[in-house]
Amino acid sequence: MKGQVAFIPGAHKIEFHEYDVPPPPDGGAIAAVTQTNVCGSEVHMWRGEYGRRGIMPGHEMSGRIVALGRGVSTDWAGSPVKEGDRIAPVYYTVCNRCANCVVGNHAACINKTFGSRHPDEPPHFTATFATHYFIRPDQHFYRIPENVPDVVASSANCAMSQVFWSLDRGRLAYGETLLVLGAGGLGLHAMAIAKARGARVVAVDAIASRLNQAKRFGADETIDMREYPDFDARHDRIRKLCNGAPDVVLEVAGVPDAFLESLKTVRAGGRVVEVGNISNALQVQVPPSLITFKSLEVIGVATYPPHYLKKSLDFLAINIDRYPYTELCDALFPLSKAAEAMDKSERKEATRAGLLVEQR
Repeated sequence: MKGQVAFIPGAHKIEFHEYDVPPPPDGGAIAAVTQTNVCGSEVHMWRGEYGRRGIMPGHEMSGRIVALGRGVSTDWAGSPVKEGDRIAPVYYTVCNRCANCVVGNHAACINKTFGSRHPDEPPHFTATFATHYFIRPDQHFYRIPENVPDVVASSANCAMSQVFWSLDRGRLAYGETLLVLGAGGLGLHAMAIAKARGARVVAVDAIASRLNQAKRFGADETIDMREYPDFDARHDRIRKLCNGAPDVVLEVAGVPDAFLESLKTVRAGGRVVEVGNISNALQVQVPPSLITFKSLEVIGVATYPPHYLKKSLDFLAINIDRYPYTELCDALFPLSKAAEAMDKSERKEATRAGLLVEQR
C-alpha cells in the first residue's frame, strides 16, 4: 500500500513524497487521514519562519484505524478500538519521566517528541498533511464520539485542546471576564469553553466574519479593530465592555504587539496567557516594569497534557449542537490543493481551512 506525505522545502513551496505505508508498530497503529487542518503553525511554516532545511506540515487530524499493532485493543482512555474506528491522535509524545512529567506537567515535557524532519526518514508518515499517519507506541490517541463529525473532531487537536489547557492554566473562573485577542480557530474554541464555565467573554479582531463567528461561539461582546485602530481608544472600549479591566487575557492572534497589548490591558493582579506568538523571528519590546508594577502573572502555553484531547472530544460531544462547530472549518480543499489552502489561511480569508484526504 502506497501513501503520500507533504514537505515544505522553503517559503510558499510544497511537494508530495510517496512511500510504502509501514506496518503498525507493536503498541501503536496506522491511521488513514480523513481530514487535516491548516493551523497557525502551518501558516508560519508556509512563510518560511520554521525549519531552515524544510519541514513537514500538519498536526491536526481526524482519521480511521487501518491497522492496530500487537497488544493494542483500546485507546488511551480504555475504550475498545478496532480497524475502521475513527480516532484523533495527539501529535507528539511525552516521556513521562522528566522532572516536569513526574509532577504532572506533561505539557512542559523536556523530552517531547514530534515528527521527523524530512519524510524520507522512516516511518515517513509522522505529519498529517498526508494520506496516512504513523501512531507510535507511546503516542496518545482517542476514539472520536459518534456524534462528532470528522470536520469538527479534526480541530480538537491542537486548537481546542491547547486553549482548554490555557484556560485551566489561567485559572479562569465563573464570573470572571476573559478578553480574547484573535477570533480564529483557537480563539473561537476558547470562547465556547469559557462561556460554558460561566465567564464573560469579549473578543477582539479586525475581520468581520470572525467577529460574527465570535458571537455565535459565546462572545458577549466584540471589538472591531477597524473601528478602534488606536490602542488608547480600544483600551477604553475594552474597559467599558469588561466593567473595568479583564481578569484574564488570552493572546491567540500571533502578533507580537498583541502580547504587549495584553500586558497593558489586563487588570492589576490579572493573568495573561500567551499562546499565539510561536515564531522567534517575531519580536516586541516589553518594559519589564509593566509586569512588575501590575503584579501580573504571564503564562506561556505551547502544547497541552495529552489527556486534554480526550477532554476536548468529550466537550464537543456534549456541546455539538450548542455552537456552530460544523462551520468552524469554513474552507475545505483536497490534499492536493494544500498550497491554495495555506495561501488562503495566510491571507486570513478562512477561519480554519481543512484538507480532505481521499484514500486510494
